[in-house]
Amino acid sequence: MTQVENYKQILENIFKKEISFSNNNIINNCIGALQSNDNYSVFSNNFIERLKRINDYFSDSEDIITEVINTAKQIGQTKGYKWAGAYSELVALDYWIQFQDLSNITFPDRGNVNDFVDSIAKQIGQQEIDLDISLDLSTKKIYTDVKCLIPTHTELTDQILTRVKSKTTRQDYLIGIDDIYDVDFLRTKADFVSELQSGNLIAELEKCINQGSKYYSHTLISGNKASFRISYSQPGKNTVLTTTRAMDPYKLAIDYKYKILDYYNKLLIDEPSLITFVINPWFNQELNSTLGEFFSTFLRSLARRVFMELTKDNTDLEIIFPDLTGHNLKISDVAKKITGIIFIKDNSIMQTGEDINDVYIYLNPNATNKTLTSSDFNILNWSPPIKQPFIDDFQNDNY
Repeated sequence: MTQVENYKQILENIFKKEISFSNNNIINNCIGALQSNDNYSVFSNNFIERLKRINDYFSDSEDIITEVINTAKQIGQTKGYKWAGAYSELVALDYWIQFQDLSNITFPDRGNVNDFVDSIAKQIGQQEIDLDISLDLSTKKIYTDVKCLIPTHTELTDQILTRVKSKTTRQDYLIGIDDIYDVDFLRTKADFVSELQSGNLIAELEKCINQGSKYYSHTLISGNKASFRISYSQPGKNTVLTTTRAMDPYKLAIDYKYKILDYYNKLLIDEPSLITFVINPWFNQELNSTLGEFFSTFLRSLARRVFMELTKDNTDLEIIFPDLTGHNLKISDVAKKITGIIFIKDNSIMQTGEDINDVYIYLNPNATNKTLTSSDFNILNWSPPIKQPFIDDFQNDNY
């Protein structure tokens, strides 16, 4: 039985429907873990229970169940860690339905931009807007789009290393990027997209591996260096690769701040519009390797960079997104439409039970659609014993 066939069986047992997949030969570490239940029993149980809760909650909403199934199917039809997007949507949905006093939870919430509440998508000429979740707090309706938080430099270097692997004559090696500290979103994206297009770094790494080299340093278009370590298998020994990484939470927040703007077309003009990021060690080893204080310091620092710095940045957004040329959108225009950022740390690989997330909600005091404060989320306190999220509205830290 393939990973997909096993996953199909799991979904059919939960939703009591026949489910078909177009490709039964996809493999990834999510559906792989579900098949290797003996080794990943905690994750498997959490995954199945999560879908059961969603199915039970929306049992009277056939349209939403159909969307949930389609989203779950995407997990089984993507290679590498591209399953993370659909998975994150289900993690976020499961989180909100556990608060019994929340109402009108919709998944997804989307439509023609002319029929939907006003949006940046409409301003830039898109025909549709597609958000993942909307729900009613006690007095306000909020909308949020859900994303997996994958470091951009990891995504791009993984693409490069995958292409290297497909070209090398030998396959008995491990390779990784070494000694990285500066992962500035804009520079890193420009550097590695350029390398993917030119193929120069890929060719040099291929040459190094075929020659058995253990180290390679490459000068990127920005002038920065990208260094790689390579370890080869030896008879009777496990292949081990050790790379180094220095991180500072405040520097990392600076490096990530423009990444948040990637989702500008998910933001609303007048209604509360939040972005949700799900963090899981299988698609974000960078943050998984940090200790608690580093993690929370980074999250708050990142939110603060967006809310206090980018809301004052009048640089034209086309500098970052050339497709927006002529739309007269500034960085500050977008940052002010981010009512808040929600981070969900998914602990389902190791922890058991229903309440397996650590959730941090940061609210933008400079938002111009709707400003929310921590008191707007008091309804969450009515649903014990669900662990309450950490909420910071920066009301006394806005300068």
